[in-house]
Amino acid sequence: MGEIDENYMKRCYELAISAGKKGFDTFGAVLVCDGKILEEAENTADFEKKIFGHAEFNLVHKCANKYTDDILEKSVVYTSCAPCERCLAAIASLGVHKVVCGVSYKEFCKLLPFDYQAVDREGLLKQLGINMTLKESVLEDEGMHVFEWWGGEYRPLDELIAEMDEVKQKSK
Repeated sequence: MGEIDENYMKRCYELAISAGKKGFDTFGAVLVCDGKILEEAENTADFEKKIFGHAEFNLVHKCANKYTDDILEKSVVYTSCAPCERCLAAIASLGVHKVVCGVSYKEFCKLLPFDYQAVDREGLLKQLGINMTLKESVLEDEGMHVFEWWGGEYRPLDELIAEMDEVKQKSK
């Protein structure tokens, strides 16, 4: 399954870079069923306009009322980065039981102004009666470099991480 996951993840990364080159944050997602990509989505979030256009959320919107529960239950969502809780809930609302992430929650925190804190998302969902598995870190190094296109302007990953490290140090 590894090579198959990698092929779909590469497509997520292409979508993420495409979003970045359009000036959005670099995230992409695809829905796969029986070895075929059914839908794809890029991030279109606009924080100034307060538009929540995360790639996974956009993907869910494309799928809602389009695919049967039978198809969605056996489908897999591939996403360039571990989804936020809002997106994870949206994916769960489709009835999809498996999510495969490129960049893990822990690694993504290198680019956020706060430190990583482990959360048992699968366990929390299970408490709500939702069975979902999250597989993280598929082509993660490649995925981290996708963020170099964050917001439309290429910046080296090392620079981005160093900038966030400074922000974290100031807030301590």
